[in-house]
Amino acid sequence: MNSVLRATISQFRRRGRIQLGPDRYLFLRAIRLSGINLVVIGGSAGALPALEELVRDLPSEFPAALCVVLHTSAGSPGLLPEIVGRRTRLACTYARDGDAMKPGTVYFASADRHLLIEDGRLRVTHGPRENGFRPAVDPLFRTAARARDRRVAGIILSGSLGDGSAGLALIKQAGGTSIVQDPNEALFSSMPQAAIAGVDIDYVVRAAEIGPLLLTLTNGGLARGAAMSDKSSTKTDTADRGGDLSKEAPQGELTPFTCPECGGSLWEQDNGRQIRFRCHVGHAYNGESLLQYVTEEVESALWTALRVLEEHALLQERMAARSEAFELAASAAHFHSRAADSRRQAETLRNVLMNESHSPPTESKQE
Repeated sequence: MNSVLRATISQFRRRGRIQLGPDRYLFLRAIRLSGINLVVIGGSAGALPALEELVRDLPSEFPAALCVVLHTSAGSPGLLPEIVGRRTRLACTYARDGDAMKPGTVYFASADRHLLIEDGRLRVTHGPRENGFRPAVDPLFRTAARARDRRVAGIILSGSLGDGSAGLALIKQAGGTSIVQDPNEALFSSMPQAAIAGVDIDYVVRAAEIGPLLLTLTNGGLARGAAMSDKSSTKTDTADRGGDLSKEAPQGELTPFTCPECGGSLWEQDNGRQIRFRCHVGHAYNGESLLQYVTEEVESALWTALRVLEEHALLQERMAARSEAFELAASAAHFHSRAADSRRQAETLRNVLMNESHSPPTESKQE
C-alpha cells in the first residue's frame, strides 16, 4: 500500500465520518478491488454547491470519467460546465450522443435530455420522463450498472423526493460502490435519505470528503487516456425510446393507478425495499414521486369541487330571485334552501383546503 493511500485512510479514520455498511471490512475490500473507472452522480435542489465541493480537489489525471445528472428546467441556459469548471481541474462539458467517455472529464446531462451509457459510449435521449424529470438520475445509474458493474461508483447528492435511489440499488446489486452525501449537510435531504432507506449504502460522507474518497476508490485504476473496457449490452433502456406494449408488457403487477403523464395504466415493480411504478410507454415513478402527483391531483380536484359548489349556490340564488320576481314563493324558498346547502358544503370544503398540511418543499431547478 503506497504512502498516499495510507495517508488517505488515516485521514478518514481521524475524521470518523465514514459510515460503513453491514460489512465492517468494506472499506479495505473496496481498496483491494479498486479500478473504479466510472463515477455517476445525481442530485437536484442544493446539489450544485455539493458537486463543486466534490470535484474541487480532483486532479486532472483522475482515472475515471464522471457523468452528472442535475434536475434542470427545460429552458436551462446551459451553463453547468462553465460554473463547475471554475472550481476544478477536470475537463467539464455537456454530453454528446455517441461520444466515448474519457477519464478526467465531467459529462453533464443537457436540459430536457436523459443521459445514458451504452457500450462504452454516452447516449443522449429524449425518452419518457422518470419521477417527473428529464433528465432523471435513475436512467443514468441503471445503464451505468449494466455497463460497468463493480467498476462504477454511484453518488446521490442533495435534492427532494427520491430520484436515483432505484438506480443506486442496481449499482449496488451489480457490485458497484454506493455513496451518499450526509443528509445532515445536504440543503435538501430527501434524496440522500431515500437512498439510505432503500439501499445498503457503502459510504455516507460530507460533500468535501467525497473527492478524497474517490481518489482512494480509484487507486490502481486505469491511467488517463487508457482504454476503458465495458460490458457489451444490446438491451435498449426505456429512457431511450420508451416501451411498446405490442412487443412486451412491463414487468410486475398491473395496478388500478394511472400514469400522471399520459393517463396509461401503471405496473408495480418489486425493487427490494423500494416500490416502483411504470406505464407501458416508459414513464416511471418511485412511490414517493407518484404519491406527490396523486396528492397534487387530490388538491386540484378539491379546488375544482369548491368552484363548482360556489357556482351551484350562485345559480340557485339567481333562480330564487327570478321566482320572487314572479311571486312564486314556494319555488323561491326551494332555491334559497338548496343555495344554502351548497354554501355550507363549500365552506366545509374551504376549511379542509385551508387546514391541509403543507406539501414537501418544491425543488428550485438548477441553473
